[in-house]
Amino acid sequence: MSPSFSYHRLASTRARELPMRVGLALIIGAGTLYLTQSPWTFAWLAAVAATQLLDLRLTAPMRRDPDFVPDRAQERVYLASVTLNVLVYSAITPLCWLKGGLEGHLYALLVPAAGLINVALQAQSAPKMLWAGCTPHALYLVSLPVLSILVEQDADVAGMAFVAVGASLYLAHLFIAVLRNRQAAVALDEALGEAQAARARAQEASAAKSEFLATMSHEIRTPLNGVLGMAQAMAHDPLPRRQRERLEVIRQSGEVLLVLLNDLLDISKIEAAKLELDLAPLDLHDLAAQAQEAFAPLAASKDLELSVRAAPELAGAWRADATRVRQILYNLLANAVKFTERGAVAADLFLDAAGQVVLRVRDTGPGVAPERLDALFERFVQAEASTTRRYGGSGLGLAISRDLARLMGGDIAAQSTPGAGSTFTVILPLDRADAPEVVGPAAAPAEVAAIRVLVAEDNETNQLVLKTLLGQLGVEVEMTADGHEAVEAWRQGPFDLILMDVQMPVMDGLAATRRIREIEAQTGRARTPIVALTANAMSHHLVEYAQAGMDGVTAKPIELSRLVEQMNVALSGRRSGPVTGATAAA
Repeated sequence: MSPSFSYHRLASTRARELPMRVGLALIIGAGTLYLTQSPWTFAWLAAVAATQLLDLRLTAPMRRDPDFVPDRAQERVYLASVTLNVLVYSAITPLCWLKGGLEGHLYALLVPAAGLINVALQAQSAPKMLWAGCTPHALYLVSLPVLSILVEQDADVAGMAFVAVGASLYLAHLFIAVLRNRQAAVALDEALGEAQAARARAQEASAAKSEFLATMSHEIRTPLNGVLGMAQAMAHDPLPRRQRERLEVIRQSGEVLLVLLNDLLDISKIEAAKLELDLAPLDLHDLAAQAQEAFAPLAASKDLELSVRAAPELAGAWRADATRVRQILYNLLANAVKFTERGAVAADLFLDAAGQVVLRVRDTGPGVAPERLDALFERFVQAEASTTRRYGGSGLGLAISRDLARLMGGDIAAQSTPGAGSTFTVILPLDRADAPEVVGPAAAPAEVAAIRVLVAEDNETNQLVLKTLLGQLGVEVEMTADGHEAVEAWRQGPFDLILMDVQMPVMDGLAATRRIREIEAQTGRARTPIVALTANAMSHHLVEYAQAGMDGVTAKPIELSRLVEQMNVALSGRRSGPVTGATAAA
């Protein structure tokens, strides 16, 4: 049997076509009765009905099981049933041939000829089934003219011989056609198998790449956390102007590396269909104001006029992934400001006629040739090779923006005129949302609250960064290297808060958190706030951390202001005073 042949599919098809076969038998019977006036027609119709019901009963197990494969005995029984069915179905042809005159001859030849085509189409990928169904039809087709020579005294022998030869030629042609179709089917099966194997290899390669990028992300974030963390710590020290300028270069370079790392991870997640949207209420007016504030200094440094405006009809909350919408808008603004040397950059947020949110960013930059517009959205591609040399960049921003827009059910399009600038339009089908709860601004008081913090972190670089940053705030820190040590240290003395790395040897952060919560429940000890330190901060990770008993999450590399904000939020249930000094917001 060909790999593409399926007993289940054949049986299901025959069951669906049963009414058609019975109807056709009635038509054939009516024609035979008209030509021959023979009562044997009714006996034939009864035999056809009986064999069709037998076929329906024998194929019932095949219809029930999509993966049905008969054993040898079952196969023999079914092949015999097929042969019997065809023998009975074409058994009307001798009656038509002998009793129907010239019209009966033609009628009798059409029945097995049509039957041969039907069997060939249904069973060409199953040789045994093909022979079982075709042999009776073929015998009838060739033997009818021979029957005339043997039975009729005044038979036209030469004419009947020509009919037999014609029937044989028809059979030969049909055999060749079936053989070619079968060869094509086998080739198609092989090509499909190769395609499926190639797809499996591609999926394995994609999974390996995603795993590699995830691993490298974790490994790169550790030293990057050291660079950015110590840069933050040194920024709070008294430094000469020249050294402060050099430190700023280190900080900016580290942040650029972090953006590139995040872009690569986003691309990997999109390719693996693992990028999740974290839907929550979003104020588009606030987003426009934040974008204006973020890009105003860069635009001013190039003497560009910058305008980011949200239309009045966008007032209120929208259900969206704020981080991803901001990422799209900031990518477009960053490109517009970077490539525009003079003139203006304008971003407008509004509703189109269909009620969809539109983000439109226009610039007066150099523009792009029409034939290069589609290439802009390809990964690692920029408009010209000289663009990369002059402006730098990975060529990922627009590709990620388009993927994110499509993930949200929208899309992005570009229009450009060389020398006149470009316009990028993003359409996002966002829904209205309930207004978010009003949250006060993060506290940043002048004095440091004296708290005691337990830190669980296995990496020495990260330990040093955390100890340095927290020490500058006047926080008392005790370090542990894994979850087990953290649980034992927590048992020994009271702590105001625990900073818990998620991935650690011996006992990971989630297991350690669960153990601490169990002990608190068993002993009645007051709940100690726990904030996770991790590079994995997707929505399903946050749910997992919360279920384990954690009170907050700070993503790596550590940004001091965000860490302090999470610590204040986690402590808010236990004390009203914040943990930071004025320097924490720097």
